[in-house]
Amino acid sequence: MKTLHLTHTDIEFDSRILKEMGALVAAGYTASGIGVVLDEGAQKTAVSFKANITALNLRSRKLTFLPRTLRHVVTLFELVGRMLPRAVRERPDVIHCHDTLVLPLGCIVKWLTGAKLVYDAHELESDRNGLTRLQGALTLRVEKLLWRFVDALIVVSPSIERWYQENIGPKPSTVILNSPLFHEGQHQDEDYLRKKFAIPAESKVFIYVGILGHGRGIDLLTEAFKDPQVSSHVVFLGYGELSQDLKRLAAEHPNIHVHDAVPHSQVVPIAQSADFGLCLVQDVSLSDYYCLPNKLFEYCFAGVPVLASDFPDIRALLTQYGVGECCKLHADDIRDAILRLERSPSTFQFANLTPLSWQAQEQKLVALYQQGLSATKH
Repeated sequence: MKTLHLTHTDIEFDSRILKEMGALVAAGYTASGIGVVLDEGAQKTAVSFKANITALNLRSRKLTFLPRTLRHVVTLFELVGRMLPRAVRERPDVIHCHDTLVLPLGCIVKWLTGAKLVYDAHELESDRNGLTRLQGALTLRVEKLLWRFVDALIVVSPSIERWYQENIGPKPSTVILNSPLFHEGQHQDEDYLRKKFAIPAESKVFIYVGILGHGRGIDLLTEAFKDPQVSSHVVFLGYGELSQDLKRLAAEHPNIHVHDAVPHSQVVPIAQSADFGLCLVQDVSLSDYYCLPNKLFEYCFAGVPVLASDFPDIRALLTQYGVGECCKLHADDIRDAILRLERSPSTFQFANLTPLSWQAQEQKLVALYQQGLSATKH
């Protein structure tokens, strides 16, 4: 069975798409993908399976003089126009659409080829960080308009799955968590971060992994770690628009450090050399409030307790698996939580994390393909 993955991201830099494609190839499917060229500072992920991956260079993304919403519309038309001939030539059995921007294209390919359509919502697409109110309304309208053509739904958290089922309509669905592809024995030097940044052995090390952008609690974290009461160090590992600001802060404050972005395969081994992981997402959208971010699972599989936002799905996971605690998103509350963690012996008892592993997510993905899609055949 041929699967075709469509996305507005650069597939070779998108670990979730690559992991899903790899899982399907391992299960006996053939996989190909069409994405776009992006240069955001991420590190490319090695492709360890056989797949035909194409990246298109969209000219419309460079039309920065246009209003953002108009540029999105122009980009959508260019995306459809350039991807459609390639997608139809593939004659796929399943079109796997990653996010809403390629959903109209997926529907057209479905009409022309008779393929099944999987909608893989990497967030709660119509209410996420960075969207204007108009963009959110348009996204929701597109989802509702095309919902009847979707054969199966993939989401990233239980609350987002429930939201789609209740607000747009019931579909065969599964939650594929953003777990890392991690194997036992994949260890970094346990003093790696202390050696790299000359952090004293007696100081606790907190690590933030992910995009260095707004809405991710970074300003609150730096405010907390600048407090003279805090003796712990923080390492920001990633890339993004706040990278240079953080490097300037690091030059002024000896307990703040910035680590360049690394391939996804290196994140968990590096995180193992920290004492605590930071997952303080801000409540700037419904998607953020319902999120279960990549970094949360990267910390878990690094064996590092997590200090996280007090959001429903995050709290449920931390409580169930004993992997950390929540706090309120104010600089004083974050500072107090850091002081409590740095001064108290760790009492976190991690439960068996097998249900959170990527191996468990692969099984759910393949089961959806084998059961959810076959159940909807006409």
